[in-house]
Amino acid sequence: MARLDFGAIGRLMVQDHWINTSGIGELAGLSLLAFLFGSIHHAQISARRTVLRTLFVAAVLLPVSFWIAVFEADFIGQACTRVLAGWAAAHVMSGIPGLALEGAPSALRRRDSGMVLAGGGFGALIGAFAIGIFAPESARGAWIVMSLIATVLTLPVLWLIRTSRAEDSSPGSSTTPEASTAAPGIKPGERWRVVVLICGGGLLVGAGQIPICLYGPIVVYDRLGGGASLSSESLAVFGIGSAIGALTAAFLPRHWPTALILPLVSLIGLLGSVLFLFSNAISTILLATLLIGIWMWMTIPLTYDRLGEIGLSADAHRRVWALMATLAGLGYTIFSLSSAGLASKHLNTILLIGVLVIVLQFGMEILQRLGSAKTIRKPLQGQ
Repeated sequence: MARLDFGAIGRLMVQDHWINTSGIGELAGLSLLAFLFGSIHHAQISARRTVLRTLFVAAVLLPVSFWIAVFEADFIGQACTRVLAGWAAAHVMSGIPGLALEGAPSALRRRDSGMVLAGGGFGALIGAFAIGIFAPESARGAWIVMSLIATVLTLPVLWLIRTSRAEDSSPGSSTTPEASTAAPGIKPGERWRVVVLICGGGLLVGAGQIPICLYGPIVVYDRLGGGASLSSESLAVFGIGSAIGALTAAFLPRHWPTALILPLVSLIGLLGSVLFLFSNAISTILLATLLIGIWMWMTIPLTYDRLGEIGLSADAHRRVWALMATLAGLGYTIFSLSSAGLASKHLNTILLIGVLVIVLQFGMEILQRLGSAKTIRKPLQGQ
């Protein structure tokens, strides 16, 4: 919600003259720069106690940054809140999945990671629907709605962190490491080559979401002349697609190789981006938005599962996942900042670049598939 619903609020801030259109991309870029620093910071933390303490601070800071945004009706104030939200979101995104999945059997990793990461899709869905229903015409009202929802959603996250800290403090407690499902014959060099390709794909996933997540509401408003609620509903459709994608990834048959599924999922994103580029019909634009949501949130849990398949330790898995979040944020930052100057008059150019980015992401997934010949094709049974 912190990352994906800003597009809807950004359009309202432009409408209320808080910022101009190019300011949407600039604010998103600042938020992602903070996201980068947060992801890099998280990847370098090794002590579990420090991880839990940092996650607690980040979980509290997210709703606080939203509440501050309610009262900052200028670019400088919004920039400060975007930086706080970006740093906090990076730690939550990097650390909470691993914390929630500790001790989960490897044979159930895809299902469990899909269920956990589906929260991202549901968060975007809840936020977009709430803005469309309760504050379709007011930037300040939209921030209040988002702040209330974020405050409520933070409570179970804080409970998870508190429970993990209590378990660590219990005498004789220990964290059960996740069992590896990597093929016994895979060589370290091959393993890390696949990691590099997967992380490269993450960079492109971060960039490829820009046209929909950041400029989607503006495109809907400009092409169709719809009201504010229609722009918010387009992001709600993205949230629906995100939830569908994550849940679909969770319940795909476990014997289907993740390395093969990822390139096929890229084709879903490519189709969605092409439809979004060329269509002027509301039904087709919403279908494209749905497909992009499915693509993005199938890719995220499947990539998390893929990293577990190639034999990384639990700590290496967490750090590589944080690195991938960093690269996804870098892709988002580069694209949003470089496209900010085009937003006012050349939105179609931004959409075309988005198509090309997903083509490259498809190529990365093909390469990681070809580079994983010795990676396990079937999960170990009976774990």
